[in-house]
Amino acid sequence: MGRALVRQPRVFLFDEPLSNLDAKLRVDMRVEIKRLHQRTGTTIVYVTHDQIEAMTLATRIAVLKDGELQQVGTPHEVYNMPANLFVADFMGSPSMNLLDGTISKGNGTTSVVIAHEGSEPLRFAVPPSADVSHAADGTKVIFGIRPEAVSDVEGTDRNAKSVATFSSMVDIVEPAGSDTFVVTSLAGKEVTARMRADVDVHPGQTHTFAFNLDKALLFDPVTSRRITA
Repeated sequence: MGRALVRQPRVFLFDEPLSNLDAKLRVDMRVEIKRLHQRTGTTIVYVTHDQIEAMTLATRIAVLKDGELQQVGTPHEVYNMPANLFVADFMGSPSMNLLDGTISKGNGTTSVVIAHEGSEPLRFAVPPSADVSHAADGTKVIFGIRPEAVSDVEGTDRNAKSVATFSSMVDIVEPAGSDTFVVTSLAGKEVTARMRADVDVHPGQTHTFAFNLDKALLFDPVTSRRITA
């Protein structure tokens, strides 16, 4: 990097430059590369498998899978509006919760139904990000929601316009300093919630979870594409 800098190139090509560094030095160098870009304004093409590096350094991200371009967009667009299931699952740590669901239409209302082991199926309002007006009753969908949009009731975003709650058994609790990750299960799959550090929750207890449906997405399981409004 130093040899490249003194030549003042018009474009930097970085191929996983931080991959062999220890964790702390990696973070420090990430900041230095960000500072370098802000100071010089030079175009940087940066290849990485580390999504944190991509999210923190990029002004635009191109996501590739098997040599095919999946999505190009800002970090905000790629993270919050993934084009397909691969991008949704790849970006984010922990990754997006993805659950099998079904569109239910009746009595003039449309909802998303998700199986709930040992209880009645959960019925949620269709997320505002998706338009399923042309979908038939019984259409299969994939319901996607980020861990930070799953919380306890007290930790729900007060600005959320659409919130759905459900009770489920807690499987795992992972304290992570500033956050606590709580794992439960729905539709035969793990669901990870990102809660407050001081949340009072324990494995084996039944806890009430809240989905911020403003942040939820629907995907077509056949094409894997996100269903848009």
